[in-house]
Amino acid sequence: MPRLLLVGSSRDSRTDNLNRLCRAFHRSGWLVEKCEHNGIWLEGSQLLTSTAEHGVIDIERFDLIWLLGFGSHTTFLDRMQLLRWCEQGKFVNSISSFVYLHNKAAVNMTPLGKHAPYSISTDNVNTLLDRIKQGGSWIVKPTAGSFGRDVFALTNNDPNLCQIIEHVTRQGYVLLQEKVSTSNEKRWMLIQGEILGVYEKVKVGLRGNVAANAKAKLCEPKVEEQVLVQHIAADLLELGIRACAIDVAYPYLLDVNFVNPGWFQTMEALTGEDLSRHVPALFAAS
Repeated sequence: MPRLLLVGSSRDSRTDNLNRLCRAFHRSGWLVEKCEHNGIWLEGSQLLTSTAEHGVIDIERFDLIWLLGFGSHTTFLDRMQLLRWCEQGKFVNSISSFVYLHNKAAVNMTPLGKHAPYSISTDNVNTLLDRIKQGGSWIVKPTAGSFGRDVFALTNNDPNLCQIIEHVTRQGYVLLQEKVSTSNEKRWMLIQGEILGVYEKVKVGLRGNVAANAKAKLCEPKVEEQVLVQHIAADLLELGIRACAIDVAYPYLLDVNFVNPGWFQTMEALTGEDLSRHVPALFAAS
């Protein structure tokens, strides 16, 4: 019987992925254990966790480990450095991806960058203002933001341009991205390089995040959209990302969310079907 360790907390998440995936894998014959992010510790040369059914256990005994969320920011790097020395093939999404690829700008440095709109990332106010003043329409947002927070559309004619740039850079680097049409934006769920499903995002202003009150509807993607997403899925596998939601407004990749993506709940609301039931088979076949 294959063994899965789900690492996360339902208390600090806007998704139900932790419990949903636990049910899906359990029904597919997996032995599933859950633990909190801080429920992993080093003892001697072993990384241990405590489970409800089997007590203290070496996490190397699990066949698959799925991290959902970051946990406490104060202990994040400590935990990642410990987990990095486990067998990396066990992780649904690699430890390297959590450390290096959650930053929206960093994705531009990978093969995925060829699909992204033109972007600048810095915390230098003058650099950002100089580029905007050269003309064009732009979107500025945090490099590691979520739920549509602090996203602004800007042009050189915006009367609050300086104040907005000063505001968004107070917390550090931001992503300034060429504004492209997102009228056809869709969110796709990718598991093991396969397309699990897709829905179209109906935006509220600039925000296409369902958690930020945007809407979703079923859609029939075009062939060229599917081909693009398949190429992106292959690149993500090379980067150690085996389960994620991506936002695509053809021909642009707008976002990659692998940390704890919102998708299953929305898709179930649209279709009445829990598509997480297909996930265990995709991992069992790997």
